[in-house]
Amino acid sequence: MLTKVAAALRANREIRKAIEMIEFVESQDYPVEFESYEVLVEGCLEVREYILAGKMVMRMTDRGFIPYIKVRQKVVERLISIGEWKLACTVRQRLSELRS
Repeated sequence: MLTKVAAALRANREIRKAIEMIEFVESQDYPVEFESYEVLVEGCLEVREYILAGKMVMRMTDRGFIPYIKVRQKVVERLISIGEWKLACTVRQRLSELRS
């Protein structure tokens, strides 16, 4: 259900509201599915919120989820393209720690 709501918000390009919703659900100690995070990261990339996408990837890895390879590559590439080398390196390192 949460994934469907996140996808609907993504379709309306309201990715920040979707992230706030996920943060709220997490704060209430409810589990968030992999697909929900994936929808959020892809939505961040679509609306060119690359730093937010990097932060969402970090949150995913904190929960033990690893984004699909194309999404991982896009996040790192886009962060580098906007000069966010530090965050890109941090994301890459976190992913390599999880052997992805």
